[in-house]
Amino acid sequence: MGIERKSARLRYLRNRWAARLQKTGRFRIHTPMDPAQSCAIGTVQVLGVETGKAVGQLWEKWRIIATPINHAEYTGIRVTPNVYTTLEEIDTFGDAMEKISAGS
Repeated sequence: MGIERKSARLRYLRNRWAARLQKTGRFRIHTPMDPAQSCAIGTVQVLGVETGKAVGQLWEKWRIIATPINHAEYTGIRVTPNVYTTLEEIDTFGDAMEKISAGS
């Protein structure tokens, strides 16, 4: 596959969910979108929802594995897709995050 194609795929997946969530105003994306500063991994905070609770809901309701990041400077959910992650899986994550932010 090659490193350039792999990086492009991973950025595409990250940008797909990040751009979607960023538009709603209910999330804070902590990861720079500049391709020179980041690739696949992204950290997102659901505003008004405790990070551990959001991670728990992702697992309990949708069986999505995510890692809570609770740092002195920020809190959020680390999202780490694989090059084989499907667009359907990314969109399911976006749907789940929107439901969590809406209190569903």
